Amino acid sequence: MRQIVFALLVAGGLCAAEPIVLNPDGAWCWFQDERALMYDGKLTFGSISRQGNVQATTWDLQKGRVGIFTLREKFQIDDHNVPGFLLRSDGRLMAFYTWHGGTAALREMYVRETVRPKDASAWTPERNFDAQSPDRFSYANPFQLSAEKGRIYLFWRSIDYNPTWTSSDDLGQTWRKAANHIYYQKGERPYVKYTSNGVDTIHFAFTDGHPNRPFKNSLWHAYYKNGGLYKSDGTFVRKLEDGPIQVAEATRVYDGVNSPVGEAWVWDIHLDKAGRPVVAYTSHPSPLDQRYRYARWNGKAWEDQQIAYAGKNLYKGEEYYAGGISLDPDDLNVVYLSSDVDIQTGKPNQSGHWEIYKGVTRDGGKSWRWQPITKDSKVDNLRPIVPAHHPGKTFVLWYRGRYQTYTKFETEVVAYTDAEARAGPY
Repeated sequence: MRQIVFALLVAGGLCAAEPIVLNPDGAWCWFQDERALMYDGKLTFGSISRQGNVQATTWDLQKGRVGIFTLREKFQIDDHNVPGFLLRSDGRLMAFYTWHGGTAALREMYVRETVRPKDASAWTPERNFDAQSPDRFSYANPFQLSAEKGRIYLFWRSIDYNPTWTSSDDLGQTWRKAANHIYYQKGERPYVKYTSNGVDTIHFAFTDGHPNRPFKNSLWHAYYKNGGLYKSDGTFVRKLEDGPIQVAEATRVYDGVNSPVGEAWVWDIHLDKAGRPVVAYTSHPSPLDQRYRYARWNGKAWEDQQIAYAGKNLYKGEEYYAGGISLDPDDLNVVYLSSDVDIQTGKPNQSGHWEIYKGVTRDGGKSWRWQPITKDSKVDNLRPIVPAHHPGKTFVLWYRGRYQTYTKFETEVVAYTDAEARAGPY
């Protein structure tokens, strides 16, 4: 596979004035994590090009250089196929990616790892596995738990179209037989966002299914720890080995059946310093009126509220696609979001495009102070993400351009940060 390297020159050594183009051709879906990793002053993130190239882009913030490595050329042109990354305990990065939905011939997960620790300029040859799953694959979410002797867990959508897991005890060389860990009903598909403390716990925030189905989605939470599945308050449900948690057995964060502001779709989850989950998600009164919401577990109950207007859906045919919202993993009082309306009133904005905003709360999400990151844009700015352990107080990635559908887009990946970067050799 080929690697593209280009210089990133930042006037005055600072990169806070304008967004920085990191990949001139890229987009992503939001159900793979982590899509962006920070390590040793470098950022690696995943995206897919309009030609279907699955890519790992690395920005060395200290040297001010960017390298783009193509993990797989001319894959299916679909933004669902971007990789999820794992920074393994030995320092090597792993990239997991799969064909959206798959076919009989492409019912597999693909994986590559870096040749050297913390160096994304060279990767091992692609290999694949199916974990003996009988069904098609979508999405990739890898995590490693140090308390389980470095066991790697991989979550994706497969068996009966429901969330599926496998694990590896040899750094990803072999995998146990796949099984469900969340289940609604056969043929339906709970959508899940994952996060982990990297030690002994993995959290799940999920819906009943896709919001375009003839039932209404609520938002639910559960977690895995020491072999068991638990509700938010620590109530034990069952051992993971004994089968999946049913949706109704989890803790309901938001009631999408009876809410006047519509059903839910999940966008992000992270853990605060006390290990408590925080979730960002959308509710949908209508395709032309979507809302951003923010929920925190206080140790006894979920505190949940609407925080901003999201505007209309991105395009006809996907009535529940919003511009996107992301938590800052380093400070969960901070969110970044994309909206094509005034986020506080819901009225049309001046540009007519989706713009990026940073929000800060000091009272657990009850009130917010908003700062525009983009303004008067000529193109749309979509699906912000924030990597953990980032430099500076402000750090966000997104893609901008013309996004017509998840298989047709002309967009570039950019970053905005108040951190310092220097130019130099790659």
